[in-house]
Formats: sequence, structure tokens, C-alpha cells
Amino acid sequence: MPSKDETARRKELLHSLRSQERQKTREGLPAPILALKGLFDFHHAHLTESDCDDTLRLTREYVRRNTMDENLVIQWLEKYGGYCDCEALDNVEAIVEDAVSGYDQIRDETGSVN
Repeated sequence: MPSKDETARRKELLHSLRSQERQKTREGLPAPILALKGLFDFHHAHLTESDCDDTLRLTREYVRRNTMDENLVIQWLEKYGGYCDCEALDNVEAIVEDAVSGYDQIRDETGSVN
């Protein structure tokens, strides 16, 4: 069984690694956080009305309407397990929410097209 000092050292190491992963995620965002929050809000609004069709149709629609780099956003979503709209919402938004402090309080005030 590890000593208290060893346990504390391991905890600190894990904390440091988590912090580095969050920073890496933030640095790798394919668009400003407000635009990504808008994308996920768009998913929330539309996927409560209808089921996912196992494509990134809603993502492509939002990205095009808001002049975002479609290839960059889709590659980024797929990197984190977002191969369709519901996976983007379930898998990727959770990663962003963990990486961006205060994510749940972000409001899209940019007037982007939803």
C-alpha cells in the first residue's frame, strides 16, 4: 500500500495531467466557444423535436449558416466521438463542458443563426 506522501504525489500528478488535457482541448477548439455553444444548443433544440438520423446533417446546416470551417469542425467532432448529431451532443459537448470553465453559463449573444 502506498504511503500518504506517495498517494498525494499520485493525486497531484493525475490533477496535473487532467489540467493539461483540458488546456489541450481548449487550444484545439475549431471555432470560438460561443459558436460551439451555439452549435450544441442548435443540436439540443432540434434533437428534442426529432430523432437523430445518424448523420451530421444538423451540424452541417448550422456550420454553413454561421460560416464556420465545415471540414475543421467535422474532423474535430469525429476526433472526440461525434460521428452523428446525437453523438456530437452526447460525447463532444461533455468534453467541452469539462474543459471550459463556466461553459454552462455561456449564452450566445452574437446573433448567430440558430
